[in-house]
Parts: sequence; structure tokens; C-alpha cells
Amino acid sequence: MMGTVACVSFLFVLLAFSARDTHGSIPVTPLMRSFSSAIKGGSYNANEEKTFYERNTGTLGVITEQWFTGKGVMDENMRIRIYIDGEDTASIDFQLLLGHGVGFTEGDDLQYIPWGARRIAHLADGGIQNSYRIPYGKSFRVTGTSPNSGHFWYIIRGVENYPLVIGDLQFPSNTRLKLYKVVNAVIPLYTFVNLTNIINTAGALYQVTLAAQGSSFSYLEGCMRVYIDGDDKEHLHFLSSGTEDFFLSAYYFDKGVYHTDDAGLTYTDGKSTMSAYKFFEEDPILFTKSLRLVWRCGEKLDGTDGCPSDFPPPTEKASKPSQRANFDVNQMTDVVTNVTAYVWVYEW
Repeated sequence: MMGTVACVSFLFVLLAFSARDTHGSIPVTPLMRSFSSAIKGGSYNANEEKTFYERNTGTLGVITEQWFTGKGVMDENMRIRIYIDGEDTASIDFQLLLGHGVGFTEGDDLQYIPWGARRIAHLADGGIQNSYRIPYGKSFRVTGTSPNSGHFWYIIRGVENYPLVIGDLQFPSNTRLKLYKVVNAVIPLYTFVNLTNIINTAGALYQVTLAAQGSSFSYLEGCMRVYIDGDDKEHLHFLSSGTEDFFLSAYYFDKGVYHTDDAGLTYTDGKSTMSAYKFFEEDPILFTKSLRLVWRCGEKLDGTDGCPSDFPPPTEKASKPSQRANFDVNQMTDVVTNVTAYVWVYEW
């Protein structure tokens, strides 16, 4: 009997390790070809759109890593554009720090470095890195533009004929990564904001960065919602019970800055200003024809448009403001919040 138990236990462990080893694994083929390039101490002239790297072999592939350094150049003012397959307008166009989940200045982030998560890191005064999987069909070009002159360092790597696997899902070969932005929007209290509204395509939500500055943290009451494959109540899903909850924290980020693989808070003043990121590699949000991601500045509970306080949602109740016990709701009527959001979506 003991021998049988030991055998079964050994088999269970073996299966567990086998499953872990094959999670997201990709069989190697002879057609897979790695490429890599670096710039050491390159000279940059202010306001120039400078090409950091270009590849046009006519073969599909995936960018797997980029790294950026250069004091006074590679900071929050650097704009990175990635033109995929001959685009005239780059479908991936971001400010360097916001593209790595950091909503404000490099100076604000220096007190927390070095930090790193699975896909993004800030490991030195500079040393900004990501391993976003960016697929292309035949070519791409990476450029940078900054108002500041100086010197910079840059690394890029990728693999040709490389399947795109995010989490444990292999995406179709025609998948492209798109970036949608809301920039410096002034949002009154209780207003719904479309962070993205995608129609007539299938895909997967990949990452969300939110940077916000208000007169208080009352806007954090806002629940994140998503409409999947339809724009009515039947297709509405609540992704969180509050804004900080969406980023896997709680109580207005009361424990401060953190960086994990799934989510992180990259900045807070503890009063009214924050920036945070959330990845969806391990908990995929998939759609087949449309996706509308909606954030609300502040929140109301229940009713026809509020965040539910129970299950099933008590829609018959009159909605009421959602607030912390020590916050005077009468002070919230004129609250506005300045919001910037980056939403990364894979589409096919």
C-alpha cells in the first residue's frame, strides 16, 4: 500500500513539473532566426525623429526586448514610435516612461529604482527596459523624438518566424499590437471615460497604464468596466470594485509603491496623484468583435449605472455616491481629475 501511495505521489509531482515546464513553450524550428542591435553613446539632436533600428527582410517576426538609456534624453520627454509593415503613422506611439507604466517624471521614479517586473523594469538612472512581444509581418522601424539633445544607448532584440505566445495562449500569425491613448483629459466627477473603443476585430486586452491627478483620491472609487462583443448591459463586465482594486491593491494604495508581474503602483503622493499598470497575460480578456474599456471618475453604488454592492447586482436600488467613511461627499461635487491612460491591445 505504501509503495502504491509513493508511486502515485511521484507521478503527481512529475506531472506537475512537466506541466510547468511546458507552460507557454514553443517548439524550436530551423526557420527561427534571432536578431539584435545596439547603439553605444549615440548622438541625438533635439526634436529630430531619429531611427534607432530598422528591419525589412520580408519575413514575419517578433520584437522581444528593448532597452533605453541616456540622461536627459531617455526620460519622460522621449517619444518612441514603432512603425509596423510600412505604416505612415505608427500604431505604437508612446512616451518612454508611460510606455513602461511610469506616469510622471524619471526624477519621481528614481527614489524607487532599481525595480523590475516580468515585462518592464527601471534598473538604473536610465536602464528602462521592456520585453513586450511586438509582432510584425515583414518590416518595422523604431524611432525616437525628444526636445532635448544628448547621448543615448539602445538595445533591441527579436526573432524571425517566432510564434506569438502571451501567457499560455498562442495568438494568430496576423496579430498586431496596438496602443490606444487618452492624454491629459480633464474628467468631472462621476463621468464615464472610454479608454478604448475597438470594433470589427478580435483580440485580447494586454496592458493598462493609468496616471491621474486630482484634488483628492475620491476618483479611485471608480470601477473599471468592459463591454465585450456588444454595447448593452448583457455584454457589460465589471473588472474591479475600485480603481486601486483594478491594480490589485486596496484602500487607496495605503501601502505605497509596489511592482509585481501582474500589476504595480509606480507613483503616489498618498493624497491625490498616482500612476499604475496592470497586465493581462495570466487572466486574459478576450473579444471576438468589439471591446470597450470604460473607467469612471469616482463612483456610485447600484442603480442602473453604479458599481454593484451585491450579487446579483441590486439594480432596483437607487444609486448613491461611493465614498470612504472619512470623506465628505459634499466636497466631491466640483472634483475634476486630470487623466492619462495607455491601453495596449493585441488584435487579429
